[in-house]
Amino acid sequence: MFFLCAISLQSSIILVYIWQTIPFVILILYPALLSFPKEIYDAAAVDGATGFQCFRFVTLPLLKPALFVALVFRIIISFRAFGHIWALTQGGPLRATELLSIYMYRQGFRYWQFGKAAAVGWLMLVLTMALASYQMSSMYKKMFLR
Repeated sequence: MFFLCAISLQSSIILVYIWQTIPFVILILYPALLSFPKEIYDAAAVDGATGFQCFRFVTLPLLKPALFVALVFRIIISFRAFGHIWALTQGGPLRATELLSIYMYRQGFRYWQFGKAAAVGWLMLVLTMALASYQMSSMYKKMFLR
């Protein structure tokens, strides 16, 4: 019974989070799509490309920088997610939906262990910076250094 409850709580958190983040990603990707020249698609149509091939070989490579920016921002923001999970489950039954940010909050403001909370905060900062730096360097190499 607990397993089904935890799954339903996690899926509700995922749905709320997706509902919140879709507009941000669209705000990044839509202007990038509008900036593509129409001549590239005309050339692909002349070469006999289907709609899927046009998406795979023309749109997706041109969209990679914008996807990269959206992905980096989403990962950074997701790593420090707190508000929705706290409002919906407060860490869930038996810590099923507890993240580092909720753990940090509990350590600092429930158990009055500010040292542990500060250490978790610094750990989150270092992990976020390392992840974003790795992702930025790998995507830079893939996009510009061939």
